[in-house]
Amino acid sequence: VTFTCTCGLWFFIFNRSVQPLRMTEKVQDVLIEIDEIREQHLGNEIEVHGFVESMKNFPKFGFLTLRAGVCRLQCVFNLGGKVDEEHFTQICGVSLESYVRITGVLKKAHKPIKSCSVSKYELEVSELEVLSAAGSLPFDLKDINVYKKGVPNVSFNKRLDYRVLDLRGTMSQSIFRIIDQIMFTFRTFLRNEKFVEIKTPKLLGSASEGGANLFEVNFFKKKAYLAQSPQLYKQMAIIGNLRRVYEIGHVYRAEESNINRYLSEFIGLDLEMESTDYLKTIRMIYSMLCAIIRDVYENNRQDVENLRKYNDFEDLRFEDEPLILSHRECVDILKEHGEDIKYEDDFSRFMEKRLGTIIAETKKIDFFVVKDYPTRNRPFYTATCADPFYSKSYDFILRGEEILSGAQRINSYEQLRQSAINNGIDPVSIEGYLGAFKYGAPPHAGCGIGLERFAKALFGSSDIRCFNIFPRDPGRLYP
Repeated sequence: VTFTCTCGLWFFIFNRSVQPLRMTEKVQDVLIEIDEIREQHLGNEIEVHGFVESMKNFPKFGFLTLRAGVCRLQCVFNLGGKVDEEHFTQICGVSLESYVRITGVLKKAHKPIKSCSVSKYELEVSELEVLSAAGSLPFDLKDINVYKKGVPNVSFNKRLDYRVLDLRGTMSQSIFRIIDQIMFTFRTFLRNEKFVEIKTPKLLGSASEGGANLFEVNFFKKKAYLAQSPQLYKQMAIIGNLRRVYEIGHVYRAEESNINRYLSEFIGLDLEMESTDYLKTIRMIYSMLCAIIRDVYENNRQDVENLRKYNDFEDLRFEDEPLILSHRECVDILKEHGEDIKYEDDFSRFMEKRLGTIIAETKKIDFFVVKDYPTRNRPFYTATCADPFYSKSYDFILRGEEILSGAQRINSYEQLRQSAINNGIDPVSIEGYLGAFKYGAPPHAGCGIGLERFAKALFGSSDIRCFNIFPRDPGRLYP
């Protein structure tokens, strides 16, 4: 066995130098990804890279588990033959989570290795090189996804303090593969519907939607704000005749809430399109979300099952055609079930959850749409129904949680200007947006989806921070 440790220069392990074992003959190494190992590689010498996840040592042999992503391979090293006593000791001393290169001959395992994704085969080590040695770990990585009586062995805040280690766990690996699939299907579906991807500014010269929950920054000795939504720019793109647009981008909300439902910085999935019928827009958006959910269940089934080990949830129940209820109908349903709510009220988190539970029990579905919210509870650019008390707006409710908000927009300059004034917004502060409507604006509608909130609801999680790679909330600006 050749055991070397490279990090620019030779350095010492256990305060003594390691001399590589020279082999008289060397077969050309073939680098293979662990998830690409197949029966055709049996008996061949292959090379694999990964993190040392675990190590078991015995007097004359040892095992280590090599991890790359969510894939694991058992590697065995034997004292004698190619491994002398000195090098056997050195291999046994490799620290957990060191990143290594291993060369060896692939052999059939005596029995299935349940702890490894490559369960039928094992690698007999002939050469090991430490590419980057790991120091002392702040916690045992095997504990980050182990729950006892509903309580994690390692607190999530500590895991976030050492997020790069937490990301190596199966739960995090699966989450971000699913997040990738969600964004991929969102983009693919809309491209097939002739949408154009845009990127809107995140530095704004004025409050975009009324001034609440904004981060203020210094922009060359002037006040600027981080965008809390791409909404106004999406609409301007439609007025600019791009017709159908979407964006995957960062959104910022200065909400001083430590409830694990909100992030200060998150990923928004936004779209806007020419539309004269907001019900058709609702159905198109619903079809898109159904496509996303189906793709996740089909293409990331193992990732979904990995998450199910750590969080109890059922696959989402939904129909091909959306269940669309008016806000008034939902208020009636809540009243029938003993809730104290008025027709002009917006839904609280409790009321959303209660409504979701009632619909799940009576309709046997977990995903539905609420439309026609009271105008007073929606943004100033929202178009009204024939009865101006209600707006042409909609929310999508998934497992009792709002994951999407949208509406038909006002496309008349005078109506929009007056609506801004009625909502306490100075028209001068949004003139760049408002002025665009002076030159003709198509009827249009759209929506905004919080990516992390959507994923949180889809998997019945209690903490949104799991779904953001380096989350930011009022208590965290590190790492």
